[in-house]
Amino acid sequence: MDYLNFLKRLPFTSLKQRLLTLLGLGATMVLATAPTAYSAERIETFVGPFEPIIWVEDLEVLAREGRVTQRFQTFARYLNEQQLQELQLFLNRSLDVDLITMSQFTYWQVGERFLERMGQLVQTDNFLNGYRALRAALIFAAADGDGVTVLEVLQEYPLETIQLDFLLFRQVLQENRRFFSEWDTVLAQLKAANQTKTLPVSADAISSSQFALFQPGPHPWQKESLTFQNPLRTGDIPFDIYLPQQNTTDNIPVIVFSHGVASGQNAFVYLAQHLASHGYAVVVPQHDDDNQKYFQFLAGVGSPPNPITLISRPQDISRVLDRLEQLSQTRPNYTHLDLNNVGALGHSLGGFTVLAASGAELNFDQVEQYCSFEERNRPSLNPSLLVQCDLMDLADQAPFQLQDDRIQAVFALNPPTSLFFGEAGLAEVHIPTFLLASTADLVVPAIPEQIEPFQWLQTNDRYLAVVENATHFTFLEGDLSEGAIPLPTSLLGPNPQQARPYLKSLSLAFFNRHLLNQTEADSSLNQVYLNMLGTMPFQVTIVRSSD
Repeated sequence: MDYLNFLKRLPFTSLKQRLLTLLGLGATMVLATAPTAYSAERIETFVGPFEPIIWVEDLEVLAREGRVTQRFQTFARYLNEQQLQELQLFLNRSLDVDLITMSQFTYWQVGERFLERMGQLVQTDNFLNGYRALRAALIFAAADGDGVTVLEVLQEYPLETIQLDFLLFRQVLQENRRFFSEWDTVLAQLKAANQTKTLPVSADAISSSQFALFQPGPHPWQKESLTFQNPLRTGDIPFDIYLPQQNTTDNIPVIVFSHGVASGQNAFVYLAQHLASHGYAVVVPQHDDDNQKYFQFLAGVGSPPNPITLISRPQDISRVLDRLEQLSQTRPNYTHLDLNNVGALGHSLGGFTVLAASGAELNFDQVEQYCSFEERNRPSLNPSLLVQCDLMDLADQAPFQLQDDRIQAVFALNPPTSLFFGEAGLAEVHIPTFLLASTADLVVPAIPEQIEPFQWLQTNDRYLAVVENATHFTFLEGDLSEGAIPLPTSLLGPNPQQARPYLKSLSLAFFNRHLLNQTEADSSLNQVYLNMLGTMPFQVTIVRSSD
C-alpha cells in the first residue's frame, strides 16, 4: 500500500488526524479515548508506596539541557547521577527511519511482538498494554522525516497519561547502558586485553603478501549451481560452489557459508569469490525453507517458520558436505576437495548455524528458564531474544546431534548465542573459533551476544574482532533498502564497501592459519595489521587467546 498517497487523499488537514484515521483501523479502542491534543502530558509511575508524576515537559528539559527541573526532582531522587545521564542519552537516542518503513515495521509480526513487550513498560491510563498507542506514537514521530527519538515518541503518545512500570523501566535503562552506553569502557577493556593476549608482531614483520590478503588471489574460479537433499526439508535444495581452478594435484580446502534470515546465496558473493581466488572451494547452500518462509513472514503475508529450521540449518551443512563427497567419487573436478578439513563461516542466524555444526550444544535448560511466559514477554532492547526463545518449542524433541567433525575451524559474524548456547553450550566448541561483533548492531547486540560469550569459549584458539561503527548489515551484499522490510539508513550504517577489506583479510588469514597451518598468517590476525589496514569510518579491535 502507498501509505503517503492514501493519507493525502483523506479529507483532513492535520497529518496526525490522517494518521489516526489510518491507525484507527487497528487501534480504535485505544485511540478513541485520546484527547484532542493527541499528545502525552504526564507519566504516572509506581515506586514502592509512592506515585510520582513525571511531566513530559520536564523530560524535554532533561533531554535538551541535561537539567533537572524542580518539579522533576520528586522522581529524580530515585535515580543516581549515572542513571540520570543514561536517561538523558536514552531520551535522545535516535533512529533514522521514515514513515512508511516505521508503519511496515509496527504492523509486521515481529514488530508487533516487540511492541507488545514494550507495551508492558509503557501502559495506557487504565493499565492496559500500551502497544497500540505506542505504535501510533512511533508512526507520528516518524512522520516529520527527521528520525525518531525516545523523547519524540513520548511527546507523540496519543493519550494524555502514560502509566510507567518503574521496575521494568530501570531494567531497560540498565540494558541501554550495558548494550550501548558503555562502549568506551568495553573497548578500553578489550584493547587492554589485546596487549596481554595477542601475539606481539611489529609492522616490519608483516610481509607484503600478508598485508595484501584483502586483494584478489591468483586463482581463477568457476561457479557451479547444484542441489542436495535434507530429510527435514522438501525437494532438492540448491547450493552454489565457487571452485578454484588449479594446475596441481594438491587437495583443495573447503569453506561452507551459511546465510542469515531472509537472505540467501547472494548475500556474500564478494567474500565467496575472494576466498575462491585464494584457493578455497566455497560452498553456499540455500537454507531454502527458512529463507522463503522468513521472507514471507517479514513481509507480513505468512506465518513464522517452523522452529525446526533451527535444526535443519546445521543439518544442511552436513548434507551439502555429504553431497560433495558423492560428487568427488564421480566428477574429476571434485576429486581433490579436502572434505575432512572444512571451514565454516556464517552471518547472524547463519553464525548460529555454523557454531551448532561445529559443536556448540543447544542449551534447552537455559532457554526454558529465560523464555517462561513472564520472561519471554519482558521488555528488552535485544530483539534477537525473540528468535532465540523459539528454540523452546523444540525442547520436547531434544537432544539433537548437530556437530559435524569434518569442520575444523569456524568463523561467525554477528551470531546470536546467549540463549541458544549459553556458557555451557559454547564451552563444547573445541576447534579454532572466530567471533566478529559490530558496535552499532541493534538486531543482535554485540555485548550480550558476542563479547561476553567470547569469554565462554574454551577452545585453545579463539578470536574476537569488534568493528566500530559497523551494524548488523554492514558486511552484507546488495541493496538492503529494498525487500520485505526496507532498512533505514541508521540500521545500514556507513558505506559497507569500506568495511569489506577487514572481513576479507580476517577470514582468509584465519582459515589459512587453521585449515592450512600457515603460521605466517598470525601476523594478519593481529592489532598491528588491522591498524595498518584501517579504513575510516571503521576501526577494528581484535583479541586473540591462544594457549
